[in-house]
Amino acid sequence: MNTIWLYNEFQQTGKDYSLQEEVEVYDPSHNDFRDLVKEIGVVIEWFRPNKGSKVLDIGCGTGNFSIAMARICEKVYSIDISKAMLKYAQEKAISKQIKNISFTHSGYLNFNLPDQSIDGVISSLSLHHLPDFWKSIALERIFNVLKPKGRFYLYDVVIPDHQPSDAINAFIANQGIKGGDFMREDTIIHFKEEFSTLDWIMKKLLINAGFIIKKEETQDGLLKKFYCEKSGQSN
Repeated sequence: MNTIWLYNEFQQTGKDYSLQEEVEVYDPSHNDFRDLVKEIGVVIEWFRPNKGSKVLDIGCGTGNFSIAMARICEKVYSIDISKAMLKYAQEKAISKQIKNISFTHSGYLNFNLPDQSIDGVISSLSLHHLPDFWKSIALERIFNVLKPKGRFYLYDVVIPDHQPSDAINAFIANQGIKGGDFMREDTIIHFKEEFSTLDWIMKKLLINAGFIIKKEETQDGLLKKFYCEKSGQSN
């Protein structure tokens, strides 16, 4: 791709995770609205990794998915655009004596892995940092890096097609109930500054990239999980 007009995904949008104080409250704040232990278990069941598997965790954050996968897999490639997040995740992995994770300061549009080299890709609450056109490019890159029959787990804020404004207002109010003013303000910033996508568009982007959507789940109206698989044919 011609890099002259490549989107700069390292530019700050929404919450500033280059700040150490924001990184340190990431896990506690997310525990207010998600059960990470259960979610990780579901992803492991979906991927069915083994000791030879290789997994890519894009937007790895504090490393929760990466560390869990590394206990099972041969190799985990963990990337994030926040150096502070990567440092935090790496220190967490070291404290747990996990040595098979490669941490790289990178993103959806510039990770560097061979085509058809990865068994599973995780994208958890990070794809919304890209505008829709660049989401399509990111999904194509994910599709290409996966082996045939490779699996992709996408979890993000996805706006419903029916009465989206009402759904957003209800979601903001619910986040405030679960996590107080901090989570309410965080959610408002998300919709003002980041790039969540309408449901029908997200599905179209996934299908156009070549994915088969095997299952969908929705939580709290806007938190959407897509369980996707790459077709069995080599690309």
